[in-house]
Amino acid sequence: MRAFTAPRPEAYAPVPPPLRRRGFDGPLPPGPGPGVPGVRLARFLADTPGFLLELHRRHGDAVTFELNRQLFLGLFAPAMVDGVLVRHTRSFVKGVGFERMRKVLGEGLLTNEEPIHLRHRRMLQAPFHRDRLDGYAATMAEATAGELDRWRPGDIVASGPRMMALTLDIVARTLFGTDASAHSARIATSMEVAIDRIERTMLPGLDRLDRLPLPWFQAFPRAADDLAEVAEELIAGRRAVPDAGVDPHADDLLGLLLALRDEDGSQLSDDEVRDEVLTLILSGHETTANVLTWALSYLAAHPDTRAALESEADAQAWLAEGRAPSVEEAMDTEVAGRVLLETMRLAPPVWVAPRRALEDVEVAGVEVPGGAHVLVSQYVTHRDPRWFPDPDRFDPDRWLRTPERELPRGAYVPFGGGNRRCLGEHFALLESRIILLAVAHRFRLAPSDARRPLPEAQPRATYRPRGPVPMRVQARR
Repeated sequence: MRAFTAPRPEAYAPVPPPLRRRGFDGPLPPGPGPGVPGVRLARFLADTPGFLLELHRRHGDAVTFELNRQLFLGLFAPAMVDGVLVRHTRSFVKGVGFERMRKVLGEGLLTNEEPIHLRHRRMLQAPFHRDRLDGYAATMAEATAGELDRWRPGDIVASGPRMMALTLDIVARTLFGTDASAHSARIATSMEVAIDRIERTMLPGLDRLDRLPLPWFQAFPRAADDLAEVAEELIAGRRAVPDAGVDPHADDLLGLLLALRDEDGSQLSDDEVRDEVLTLILSGHETTANVLTWALSYLAAHPDTRAALESEADAQAWLAEGRAPSVEEAMDTEVAGRVLLETMRLAPPVWVAPRRALEDVEVAGVEVPGGAHVLVSQYVTHRDPRWFPDPDRFDPDRWLRTPERELPRGAYVPFGGGNRRCLGEHFALLESRIILLAVAHRFRLAPSDARRPLPEAQPRATYRPRGPVPMRVQARR
């Protein structure tokens, strides 16, 4: 059954009914009063990161509020973040918005729950083992060189769409091989629609809008089905190859997914493979493209950092020789690493981690009642001046003064935490370094409008920059 109409699996833990603040007599953190009906909801929908940041500034590390007549807790201190994501992870399931995402990604690793999640995560670790990354690095470098070969000094490039196209090309090559390029435009178009509808209808109760006979709403199930159809076609084509699903050393991820075996010898079904393929497409290109677009924008607005990155890029033998780097060569790049750390602090690709409490649980001294919605926000916690002085300033050198290992657990979590930590973290960091260094080696980018050096944010399911983010290409060599 396709994801959009599939019911929630019976194997998942039952979720308690939602709570309302009014009439709840248990202890709760402070928060805003009732206010004018609808105003808070409108502010939340208009600028969710800003809304949560303001709650933190006004009410502290733990805050209670109500949306759509349901109880929400924002938990922002590092110990609370770590408590929700790691220490008490079994007391929570994925929260608001993930039911909407499940309509597109099904029971893939991003959206599934226990016990399905544990089985899938255990099986999917193999494709992301470090010994496979060298092969992926060659694909990343080749695709990046092909993209940059199309740039010309004096051009205005739409950095957002170009990074989306490049990272989609890379994930298509690593997932399916080069034959998937014909599907790229179709995947990109349908994924754009699906992500937009997920974000705009993420709050509880808005799923009823799916039944409205209006084109805007009807586009959601069409996009979800179109993505599923593409994945199913690719799986069927791979199945038709002799010995497909037999070789555990297959070069492409799809072949590897079809060959995976659990400890009991069982395989993923075609529906499970389809859901994981769609999850890898979304998480493997959307988030990385956003980080790269933000990083290029920050570099253009900070010439000193850009110059340091250019020097580091020019010192890379693999770039000078026009070859693919080894993992060690690409990852042994300190400036690029700090640029990415700081970009993901200010513009975390996943900027909020919604959860739903399955039971009453104490998290870092806060009593969380079963049924409550809980919002952990990387966007908010990464801007806490206690851990990040002058938090709104782009300053990659802060990671020299305070390395990540010296921060409290939960203070910096761009890839999540615990058994939900992103499985593709090393893949994404390798890809991002290769692309940033290749761009810095060949070109210098400047904002097309010097009066607006940085794009506005458009937070959706991921933390996107708004619009195409046009940048002027200048030659370096």
